[in-house]
Amino acid sequence: MSNQNEDPHFHTRRDAETFWILGAFLIVLSIAVLIGTFYAVRPHAMIVNVIAGLVLLATGAGMVLRGWYLRRRMK
Repeated sequence: MSNQNEDPHFHTRRDAETFWILGAFLIVLSIAVLIGTFYAVRPHAMIVNVIAGLVLLATGAGMVLRGWYLRRRMK
């Protein structure tokens, strides 16, 4: 608790790190989904995998960028 009172950027730094880690996880997950697209047998499954992979990729990239922005804003 004493950390929070001494450092005015404690919450911002914590949020930036959280965004960065979750975004990186979503990017890795999206790559796995997009690779799995090539193993789908039905065309419908391929379309669903591509859309899901791209949505995960965009969300992950947005979270990484938000974390980068918060971290940069603290300096």
